[in-house]
Amino acid sequence: MRARRAGTGAVAAALGAVLLLAGCGDDGGPSSGDKIEGAQPTDQDPSADASEKEPGAPEFDLPDDVRVEIAEDATGDERKDAILRDHGYALMAQQEAYAATEATPNFTQYWAGEAAATFEADFAEYRKDGVTITGLDTFYFREVTSLKDGRAVVAYCEDQSKAYLKNAGTGKVDKTPTTLNSYIDARATMEKSGDGWQVVDYQATRGSKECRDEA
Repeated sequence: MRARRAGTGAVAAALGAVLLLAGCGDDGGPSSGDKIEGAQPTDQDPSADASEKEPGAPEFDLPDDVRVEIAEDATGDERKDAILRDHGYALMAQQEAYAATEATPNFTQYWAGEAAATFEADFAEYRKDGVTITGLDTFYFREVTSLKDGRAVVAYCEDQSKAYLKNAGTGKVDKTPTTLNSYIDARATMEKSGDGWQVVDYQATRGSKECRDEA
């Protein structure tokens, strides 16, 4: 994996879910990284098996029309790989909660503080607007960029080119075109919690050329 450029000054404040899922389209492709345990298999990777997971890994309840790909991005460093593992679980929990339009037990386990509050407000907006998610969301180019005293920062990309909003009542899918805004450069600040890690802060910049090039 090509090294990520240093510096996070351009990262914007946390984005709301409606903004995060706007501007998605159907022309972009997923990344080709390995999938973490719990990620849903896709037709691009028929060999993927969601049942093959680490002992004690959480179970995620996603609708049949919601798919998630998460690159493993293993480093060989035991501590960093544990952080990336729990970051992957946090991303799966995030998508599970979006599909349910409410915080799930998995979401509560892997999200806390301001990050959790921000997304919980988004879930409420989804319920109010009568929408949910559908399609494929891809997370990749994941890297632990900072690790000190039980606090870590994970930088990563998100490809929403095949992720859409869907009317929860009618099932109608809003397929918007793929643009540069379909690619998001994100940062998750994680803190040690018991034997695992939780996301406590989230920041993102939409319209990332670097993430588009890595997709």
